[in-house]
Amino acid sequence: MKTKSLTTTVIGSFPKPSYLPIEDWFDGARKDGGMNTERITEEFTDYIEKKSDADEKLFIKATKEVISLQIDAGIDVPTDGEVRRENYIHYHCRYLKGFDFKNLEHRVLRDGAYETSLPAIRGKIRHTRASYSVHDFESSQNVSSKPVKFTLPGPLTVMDTTADCFYDDRPKLSRDLAETINKEILALVDAGCKYIQVDEPLFARQLDDAFSFGMEGIERCFHGVPRDVIKIIHMCCGYPDHLDDEDYKKADPDSYHQLASEVDELNIDQVSIEDAHCQNNLDLLEKFKKKSVILGAIAIASSRVETEDKIIDRIKSALNHIDRNRLVIAPDCGLGLLTPVLAEAKLRIMCSAVKKV
Repeated sequence: MKTKSLTTTVIGSFPKPSYLPIEDWFDGARKDGGMNTERITEEFTDYIEKKSDADEKLFIKATKEVISLQIDAGIDVPTDGEVRRENYIHYHCRYLKGFDFKNLEHRVLRDGAYETSLPAIRGKIRHTRASYSVHDFESSQNVSSKPVKFTLPGPLTVMDTTADCFYDDRPKLSRDLAETINKEILALVDAGCKYIQVDEPLFARQLDDAFSFGMEGIERCFHGVPRDVIKIIHMCCGYPDHLDDEDYKKADPDSYHQLASEVDELNIDQVSIEDAHCQNNLDLLEKFKKKSVILGAIAIASSRVETEDKIIDRIKSALNHIDRNRLVIAPDCGLGLLTPVLAEAKLRIMCSAVKKV
């Protein structure tokens, strides 16, 4: 009997088509030589005030192109490429009461890796508008022949990329943010979304927060979600400031080993981790006894395209440590930092390798 091929997915972002009326962090990295958060945030704030119906047609066109490319490459569970977002974190925050996108605050981020000006929290966080995610999901699913995964930022990650000028109480802020994410997730469930991913790269950087209230935040995010919906948490080690930055300070990959047992107890179905960049000790996979693991098989911050043989060998090694039906293959993280040509090349070689395992 022929063995079923491993499932493939992507994590989130994809390079935006040039005709879209907005830029994102990754476009900024290519234009400015680094992720110019302040400029992109200010420009998107101005854009919101003048966007038109014609823009919606462009977003649908871009979504269709990005999803079609993923499916043609061999991806089983695509995303919308986050083509509507200036970044996946602040986009969510713009739909909440309590955030100030006009008067930014200067902050140092990611263990001192870079500094920038950020949106500020100046009041209690509330989810006061109709769900944005339903519109975005339905627009994506309407142009996809396969189920589309929707991605949202986790509470810790929102906290790390905004400036708290109100709470001065991290656990409380995390709870309020998780409530807003939960409202979006439940709306997505009602709309028929079957794959929902919460991104928490800060778990790997802030272990104390992850253990003291971050895990609880994930449980709050997915509270009330039925069993037939695949619940996913993504834990990457962080983006560099630009492509092929060899000196960027990433999270310690050993964090995965420290987090694994507790993450394995969460009310989720899949956990997504980097591997192509950090080359984990694959004994790590044995610590996930209940969850499926989405294993990063291609590096997202390197212009070098992996060889098919190397990907095959790594997947085979992983299968020595985890059941085949609990392994999913994906890039390490989102592909937004790459060029469209490079992103497609990496996806195609990854999917080709998976078919041969």
